[in-house]
Amino acid sequence: MAPPLGRRDQLISSLLGLWVVFGLFLDGWAHDNQKPESFFTPWHGLMYSGFAAAGLFALHRAARSRVSGRSWRDTLPRGHGLTLAGLAVFAVAAAGDLVWHELWGIEVGVEALLSPTHLALMASGLVALSAPIRAAWLEEEDAPTSFRSFLPVALSATLLTALVAFFLLYLSPFSNNAAGAAFSRLSGQAHDHPSQDVGELQQLLGVGSILMTSVVLAVTTSLLLRRWRTPAGTFTLVYGLLVLLFVGVAEFRQPAVALAGLAAGATADLLVRRGLPAAAVCAAGAAILWLAYFALYALEEGSVAWTAELWTGATFLASLVAGGIGLLSSPLPRTRDAAEILRPVT
Repeated sequence: MAPPLGRRDQLISSLLGLWVVFGLFLDGWAHDNQKPESFFTPWHGLMYSGFAAAGLFALHRAARSRVSGRSWRDTLPRGHGLTLAGLAVFAVAAAGDLVWHELWGIEVGVEALLSPTHLALMASGLVALSAPIRAAWLEEEDAPTSFRSFLPVALSATLLTALVAFFLLYLSPFSNNAAGAAFSRLSGQAHDHPSQDVGELQQLLGVGSILMTSVVLAVTTSLLLRRWRTPAGTFTLVYGLLVLLFVGVAEFRQPAVALAGLAAGATADLLVRRGLPAAAVCAAGAAILWLAYFALYALEEGSVAWTAELWTGATFLASLVAGGIGLLSSPLPRTRDAAEILRPVT
């Protein structure tokens, strides 16, 4: 059986994936800021040129593994066939996206995130971008590694997280200005359903955005910790780059908020080094992320529109949800062997 992709190939794949994801977020910025839209734009050019480079590299890697007298399937690095399939579907979806735009025009707002061709691009992109992490998962070495050798895995995990989070852009507190949504209940006025008040509805969107972002980050964190003892810097990269991308989509209107990702990631890295379980790492990462978000937002804008009950409660709930995901992903300790439990007492 052929070995999985080597570390050098994993790194190249991750860097090419970064090229594609930067193009994707630039396209998101263009949609959010009413830039001229068509299929043939600089941001589409950046994204699809990255895809072309990734496709060429994947084909070149497949050709390098060719052995005379044996089929390609037998000589491909393990998991590389799935990568090629993902890239092929991405190409078909890109062509379909061009046809879709010609027939029905350019999507507006959330339509762009729910377009069938765009969702096909997302699904196939997830398969292709996961190549480095899938290859590393198959390796036999489980011992802690240096950040440099673990970089392809950390970067691949970051890009997968960013891709999923991008298609949930309407549930991003960094994009919908969650902390700036105000709601004031007038004295003596009956409190109706939240949908009757735009201000409270925006706050509920903010709470939902905080919870969804916490879930996405906790899934990535717990997945990495389930397989590896991650080196220092791993989660600083994951959280830091993700938040930076989202602050960038919002044109860096609150640039200091980008530091919240670095603070949360550095906290998670510190707790991993201290040997704490995934549940604690996920919970603390979420807590620091949102506490720092509200603090930095207040520093930029002078205050947050939320009451203390709202921002502290949202932070606590996000930490609880993230910790629960970390707990569910951790293997249960074995106390007694099943055969011993089932053995009849004599």
